[in-house]
Amino acid sequence: MHIDQGELRDLLDERSNPALDRPIPWHSLRTRTRGARRRRLSAVAVAVTFAVAVVTVGTIVSLRGPEQVDQPTTATVTEKFPIQYEESDGTVYRRLAIAAFDPSREESTTFQVKVSGKPVAILPDCPHPKAGPPRVSVRVPGLNKDFTLSLKNSCERGKAVDTQLFPAGTRTVRFSVTTYPWVTPPGKWRFGVYEWTPPATMRTASPPVEPLAKIGKELSLVAKGSATWPGTREVTLTVPNRGHGLAIVTYCGDGLAERLSRKLWVNGRLEDSGVCSFPLSGAGFLHLGKRPSSEKTTTIRVRLETSIPEYLRRPGTLTVAVYDGDL
Repeated sequence: MHIDQGELRDLLDERSNPALDRPIPWHSLRTRTRGARRRRLSAVAVAVTFAVAVVTVGTIVSLRGPEQVDQPTTATVTEKFPIQYEESDGTVYRRLAIAAFDPSREESTTFQVKVSGKPVAILPDCPHPKAGPPRVSVRVPGLNKDFTLSLKNSCERGKAVDTQLFPAGTRTVRFSVTTYPWVTPPGKWRFGVYEWTPPATMRTASPPVEPLAKIGKELSLVAKGSATWPGTREVTLTVPNRGHGLAIVTYCGDGLAERLSRKLWVNGRLEDSGVCSFPLSGAGFLHLGKRPSSEKTTTIRVRLETSIPEYLRRPGTLTVAVYDGDL
């Protein structure tokens, strides 16, 4: 049905007249308006207070400057990349840079970092504690050599991994993060680059970790020895030949586990070398099998070594255990 403008105005007047005839409750409206205004002001005040608190906390964290080098915070895994933190032995780590890597979008990424000559370490932020990390290498511009890093256990341990020492005078290094062939690390990764300084006074090392009396049902402990780094760097054990196989377990304690390297000799012959692992991680297990009947005793010597002089100011321990039995 067609309605002209005059008919439409008449219809609107008819529908609105009842509302105009009712009295307007001004007092009630004013009361409700004042209450709403008070609630808005209160909400704004709370929001401003919260914002100021956030800014204040952000300022304390993000504006840590050189003047606070002597007042480091203690890092935990959940803090990810603090500007500065301290490990249990008093070594101070100070952040230089942060880089991100998303293997689902890129096969590699490269970034440069300015350094001062102190030892450098990488602290990964892993998408999962047991995630397999990508490959990280470091190159000094003008030097045809890669300084590779092993991040194998870094996610699970939550500790920074030290690089090899760079040549004297190095002030810029280039980091490369790449996926291994046919392997794509899951999730998104971040890496914090740190320089570290050992404590001026070295702390006392923790007691060496005691080895297990038995490994499974087959292997029984027959000899053990320990050393405290850096004062003592070597352990030598001699065991009789009982006609069974021999197994040797070596590991390091304190903050130098998987940072110091170790070499192992059996009767004067170098049998194994590598990093000195965390206690009972399985990495420091060597099974010798049965010894020749002409060999009345077997002598095992394990020595700790390092190419990083700053490790001489950090405490550590070495435990060597020899087990008798056949696997």
